Amino acid sequence: MLRPQWTLSALLTALALLAVPLPFAAPAQADDVLEGSPVVRRNTQYRAGRQEIGVLFGSTLGDPYVRNMLPGARYDLHLTDWLAIGADLMVGIPLRTASADKIEKLVTQNNEAFTMEASRVAALAGLRVTVAPLIGKFMLLDSLPMNYDFHVNLSLGMAWTPGISSTGLGTPPPSVSLAPGIGGGGRLFLSRVLAITLDLNDVFIKRVLSVNRNSQPPGAAYLDNLVVMAGVSFFIPPELKRAD
Repeated sequence: MLRPQWTLSALLTALALLAVPLPFAAPAQADDVLEGSPVVRRNTQYRAGRQEIGVLFGSTLGDPYVRNMLPGARYDLHLTDWLAIGADLMVGIPLRTASADKIEKLVTQNNEAFTMEASRVAALAGLRVTVAPLIGKFMLLDSLPMNYDFHVNLSLGMAWTPGISSTGLGTPPPSVSLAPGIGGGGRLFLSRVLAITLDLNDVFIKRVLSVNRNSQPPGAAYLDNLVVMAGVSFFIPPELKRAD
């Protein structure tokens, strides 16, 4: 039977032997796949110093009487990776809403002398400043790098708003109005030269929305018009800059 002092002495001896490094034991190291790589890599800039030319397709949202489909074109000059100035031009295609059709149906049923006249956005052109506070990239399917940005738009333009038809004195008069706007959206690069965009802007246009109950156009007022725009853009030149 081992004596207690021998057991304690054997345990202390074993701990001492474990603490002494053996001459043939190599220190353990984890594999470092980034060994020898620079600590900071230079960032590739997809926007800085490049021109963006694209096609747009927009639509107004929440229109009570006439929805405006807005196909058009855009141009942007990217001064830096986060700042751009540009312009766009869109032409309006009117589509009557269900509310307008319902009003005309009720008027016909009641034999009322009323015609549902409403204005539309015939054309919209403007200059724009775009700031991209958030720029980044992610790996699609763990293999394909995709670059993106989220941006804010500030614009000032002109809007032409004729009446939807010319059936009489009740038609809202045509007008040309300043059209300031604010909004934002995102851009996703599919390649170095091809990107898709999606923006939501609020454009303020001074116009007569529709005639009143007495078939007379009221005074014009600035109304906000939510416009959602999807686009495809091409970037030139194809070469990319790198951040300093």
